[in-house]
Amino acid sequence: MAVEEGADAVVVADAAEGLAYASMNRAFRLLMDGADLVALEKDRYWMGSDGLMLSAGPFVAALEYAAGKEAEVIGKPSAAFFLRALREIGMSPDQAAMVGDDIVTDIGGARACGMKGILVRTGKYREETVRRSGIAPDLIIDSLADLPDYL
Repeated sequence: MAVEEGADAVVVADAAEGLAYASMNRAFRLLMDGADLVALEKDRYWMGSDGLMLSAGPFVAALEYAAGKEAEVIGKPSAAFFLRALREIGMSPDQAAMVGDDIVTDIGGARACGMKGILVRTGKYREETVRRSGIAPDLIIDSLADLPDYL
């Protein structure tokens, strides 16, 4: 359901083809009329069945730029997201590790709240992206199947 006016917030999630110009412009207008910007995540891309696909992050960035507002990120890479998940399972950051294929949202988000970060060379892993990120994973593995060797 799309709200045409009077929204309190614009929430951006992965909507694939739903993130067309018309919906982005409607969101922009709501933001300019005072709505807050909330992002479920701010990932740049993900691995689809036919290759890399744009994620919500580029659309969030476009709306932030156009409306001059910063999004409240309630998913990865927000430290609050990771800490909330840890609370749910009764663990502290030093007792847990994030295993993922994204150096920024998975590993960077985890490291920002004190968790270990284990990067997997599968999915959307790109060596050049890791190198440019400035984020140092605690461990890099080739496959999830290799994880038990390190536990």
